[in-house]
Amino acid sequence: MRFLRSVAAALGVVIGGALLLGQAAPEAARETPAPLLGTELGELPAGAMKPLADQACLHCHSADMIRQQRLTEKQWTAEVAKMVGWGAVVPEDQRAALAAYLLEHFGPDNDRFKPVAARPVAATPR
Repeated sequence: MRFLRSVAAALGVVIGGALLLGQAAPEAARETPAPLLGTELGELPAGAMKPLADQACLHCHSADMIRQQRLTEKQWTAEVAKMVGWGAVVPEDQRAALAAYLLEHFGPDNDRFKPVAARPVAATPR
């Protein structure tokens, strides 16, 4: 008898949960769709190593991820080596030049970064 009560209680929990999951979303939530977002992404600055930086870095990172850095020469050299270890394709004879490009534009004195601007594309009526 105790077993039957346990089964009945478990069945009640399962049925109650299924009924809750099947309920429709509240009206207010369905009437107000999420706004569409428009995003302005930055680019890496011009320079001899920009094409290599674009090819090696932007497969995994946005330019803004790189542009906000303030690394030293030693840190950029280590960062390039680390990313090559994780699969970035940078010919060995161009790694130092890539690190120098990154240092020139995103060294410790980098104050040019502006955060990404995300905004709704269309106004949502209220």
